[in-house]
Amino acid sequence: MTDLASLGYEVVEVDAASCDSADSLRDAVIGTIDDWPADHGRGSWPGFNDGLMDYLLTAEHPLVVLVLKGLDQARRKDEASVLVLLDLLAAIARWHLLFGRRLICLIETDETELDTGELGGERPGWSRHEFRLAHRTGERLPPWITP
Repeated sequence: MTDLASLGYEVVEVDAASCDSADSLRDAVIGTIDDWPADHGRGSWPGFNDGLMDYLLTAEHPLVVLVLKGLDQARRKDEASVLVLLDLLAAIARWHLLFGRRLICLIETDETELDTGELGGERPGWSRHEFRLAHRTGERLPPWITP
């Protein structure tokens, strides 16, 4: 995160570990975005999507890293809502590229075989440090990682 912050990215961390429904997941994200109006987009995915389009990335905040912590725990409770959120974020990231804004979504997980399927028509990838399953489980570490 430090490297991205030094490049001018604003780091936004969402703790989704206790989320167990679409409403609680949306509220967790909304609660981390400063300019989000209190009643906007809380009750539905379309309204939430509009809010993300308008308030997550703006001319004043063109570079954002959204760190989703505990998403694997939320997914065990409500997989459909987590996948909807990730799909929306993929679409929003692509949309904002048209305006020179960038959204990077990072998922912190303890699930070594996390598979979200396709999001926004593409399969998300693991970081280069965790690309192989052996690296994620700690069986074999690449030479550039020091334990």
